[in-house]
Amino acid sequence: MIAAWGHPVAAIDLDTLYQAIDPLWELEYSDDRNAMVMEQAVAWTRSLVEHGWRTVILTGNSIFDPHDTAPVVAALGHDMAVHHVTLLVREDVILARCAGQPNRDPAHLVADLRPARRLRHPGTVLLDSSDLGVRATLDALVRLVSRGSGLLHQPG
Repeated sequence: MIAAWGHPVAAIDLDTLYQAIDPLWELEYSDDRNAMVMEQAVAWTRSLVEHGWRTVILTGNSIFDPHDTAPVVAALGHDMAVHHVTLLVREDVILARCAGQPNRDPAHLVADLRPARRLRHPGTVLLDSSDLGVRATLDALVRLVSRGSGLLHQPG
């Protein structure tokens, strides 16, 4: 990420925070637990910024919905720019990428994909990464953010 951004970048995967409290993914979805994970992500982000990190990326499917994103943006305060980028991947690509993996039922994958397409955050910028590798996706993300795309909050 240093090569793409030109400086060290932290990436916080929200699934990692969820796994700290539910490592086997046994618990049903909970709005309260989701809010707690978002609070932890904000605290971690603020700490990283206070310790000199210029860019922090929060990743996860828990933050495409405005219901979850708005409190995160508000909690980050007025001193941080916040961009929202939604990665889109075609159904056929997701199914091909997950083919043969245990616990990756195609019907569940497709069902999970469809709500994400409906609940796009107002102001998000869409990035179709279907035909991009990891590095190309990261480079496209940097270009979008550098242009100000997906800006939800400007410092000030």
